[in-house]
Amino acid sequence: MTDVHAHRGLNRQAPENTIAAFEKAYSAGVRWIETDTDVIADGTPIVMHDAATDRTTDRPGSIYDLTSSDLGTLDAGSWFSTEFAGEPVPTLHQLVDFLNGHPMNLNLELKGNQQGGRQAIALVEAAITELNRLDPSIEVIVSSFAPLQLAEMSRRTDRFALALLADSRDLRANWRATIELCGATLIHPSTTLATHQAVDEYLAAGLRVNVWTINDLGTANKYRNWGCGVITDNADQMIGF
Repeated sequence: MTDVHAHRGLNRQAPENTIAAFEKAYSAGVRWIETDTDVIADGTPIVMHDAATDRTTDRPGSIYDLTSSDLGTLDAGSWFSTEFAGEPVPTLHQLVDFLNGHPMNLNLELKGNQQGGRQAIALVEAAITELNRLDPSIEVIVSSFAPLQLAEMSRRTDRFALALLADSRDLRANWRATIELCGATLIHPSTTLATHQAVDEYLAAGLRVNVWTINDLGTANKYRNWGCGVITDNADQMIGF
């Protein structure tokens, strides 16, 4: 069966990258969630896609100005609907706790930390610390657009599968060298990059392939027939497709 990854949880039923969105995915029977993590000012890894809080909370600003004591003051749900008013921004620690009680597999994207190398390494180390707390039965993929972060993850642990995220701007003829040097065994290409020829080459190289972001069943079925998994905003509609 093709892997179906709920992109930031079931983000059309609850605010993205919140425990509520992951609960929706679990209740729908989704086997994989995809989400994002970065570290804030005090080194706490949080679950958020953007480097700014403007789009998904009631407070504008950079996540890099936040500390863990600020997280309780953020409302990550009201922008979505009043039903989710007061929904918090989760920490990675809280997500791990949730998954240990609601087992689903995890596709975790390490964001390209905008504060420089030291914080990028801090993110890798914090992610390892938290992911090591997961029940061993939970499958983990750590993905990133930043191959150097994946390489640092590979240097520190071999416990988790690594996936290189890519679109047409990031990966051209040197994809094989990039994959091998960063220790990845999966590639997560955009639909722009994931042509039939490219997918055949990835699979022939022994890579697993999950394509993003696929929101209609026809396109999902095409990629399934090519041997790919899909990352989707409509995971509940694609279970067992």
